[in-house]
Amino acid sequence: MKTVSDSQLWDEFLKGSDTAFETIYLQYVNVLYNYGRQFTRNDDLVRDSVQELFCELIQNRERLGTTTSIKFYLLASIRNKLVRKVKHEDKFQSLQDFGGDFQIDFACDSDILRDLNLNQSGEMLKEAFEKLPAKQREAILLYFYEDVSYEEIAKIMEMTKVKSARALIYRALDSLQQIFNRGEKYSYPWEYPLVG
Repeated sequence: MKTVSDSQLWDEFLKGSDTAFETIYLQYVNVLYNYGRQFTRNDDLVRDSVQELFCELIQNRERLGTTTSIKFYLLASIRNKLVRKVKHEDKFQSLQDFGGDFQIDFACDSDILRDLNLNQSGEMLKEAFEKLPAKQREAILLYFYEDVSYEEIAKIMEMTKVKSARALIYRALDSLQQIFNRGEKYSYPWEYPLVG
């Protein structure tokens, strides 16, 4: 089966392909819903926002630009949409504490556990993760579970520099390590001079 790049799939969608749109929808609807849940506990608001986003894509497809990462484009779009709605609604918590549950499946073979060289259970990681500030949890979710680059995390989270995204993840991993009372300083496999 021939694999299609994000650029090609997006171009087909922009040209009016219903098959391309269906592929995008099926591939990302659950990703967007899970990510959206980090901003509010209101499931209906998240579901409605995700559906709105896909409807807007169809309605505005002639005016949309190109993209090399559909996931990045959609994650940034749903985040912006939910941030506006949460700010607009008095009944929701402030954006500083997104209010979401961060329903992440911390399996024992989790990338975080491997990268930190920890022999902890997924449940222990989940408990430690919940102690992190909301922005660190969001960055961890994007980096480890959605495979989003530092540059894309910086853009999604509206940071001015890529090194800010990288530093946020480093701080989160350091905090997790401290929670697990590891004592020793971990040397990250991706440590190199901060750029950007």
